[in-house]
Amino acid sequence: MTLGSFAGKPGDWDAALAAVDGGNFYQSHAWGEFRGDMGWQPLRVISSGERADGATMAQMLVRRQFGASIVWVPGGPAGDLRHWAAALPDLLRSRFGAAAYCRVNVLREHQPAAEGRLPAAGWRRPRVRLGTGLSLELDLHPTAEARIALASGNWRHNLRRSGKYGLTVEPWLNPDAAQMAAVYREMEDYKGLAPQHSEQALRSMLGHLGSSVTILRCLDDKGNLLAFRAAGVFGGRAWDLLAAATPAARKVYASHALLWALAEACRQQGALAYDLGGADPVGNKGVFDFKRGTGARLFEYTGEWEWAGMPLLGRAVGLMMKHRGVAA
Repeated sequence: MTLGSFAGKPGDWDAALAAVDGGNFYQSHAWGEFRGDMGWQPLRVISSGERADGATMAQMLVRRQFGASIVWVPGGPAGDLRHWAAALPDLLRSRFGAAAYCRVNVLREHQPAAEGRLPAAGWRRPRVRLGTGLSLELDLHPTAEARIALASGNWRHNLRRSGKYGLTVEPWLNPDAAQMAAVYREMEDYKGLAPQHSEQALRSMLGHLGSSVTILRCLDDKGNLLAFRAAGVFGGRAWDLLAAATPAARKVYASHALLWALAEACRQQGALAYDLGGADPVGNKGVFDFKRGTGARLFEYTGEWEWAGMPLLGRAVGLMMKHRGVAA
């Protein structure tokens, strides 16, 4: 199999991607354009010819660093791993030469048999990973009434509590990047977190992703913004994108109300599963327990693998990507 540049329109890319096994929100055209604003150059490739077992697609994000070409494939590639394991390194060599580094983050459930082909094709697990490789999936097939029965008793109790404070949970139809950034800064300050998203990045995200993202906000009984949460829907699956809450939101269980309402909104848009955006049972236990309390299923991704034309590139690039907060 060979991979070549995709020459179609943005809508053509997304339509083809939705039909490929493993196609997801982070491989969508709009996500690539958003990342383009963040200093990455999108390069979209697709397998040539037709295969009975389907196409392979990869939206690669490229930048020059350390005198090398750094390639990041968020959420992908999409398609059969047995095909792209060798084809992608061939493309990288032909496009960028020996001074090339590539990291993929395959957001599909762990496939031990297929993944055995990756080391033979020159791929290895990164020494410096961007995430744990775990996530939580909330099944949206059941009705809201059936789903809440699967949540933990404490989670159900807190969701009921949120209804006692006069909260308003509603679609944020004209989201303001400055307001969103202010909530993030407030949350970061009281939790002692590193910066999550800049106002510039949020503005770019809103501009590029548009209607493909659903954003809900929670207001207190006086109309003050307490929290917001956003998800993208692609190919029958929802992907958790943004979540921020003020200290006041914690006292009224606003995050419980928001997540439950957002999951239902995504279900109404055709999503049958909600990927809660990664899981860290040890390093971020509070968030893990909150997500797990919904009744979500813990699973492992195929996750991060790296390939380098010059092996010494691996560690330096890994540290750079983690420092810059590369996501998905």
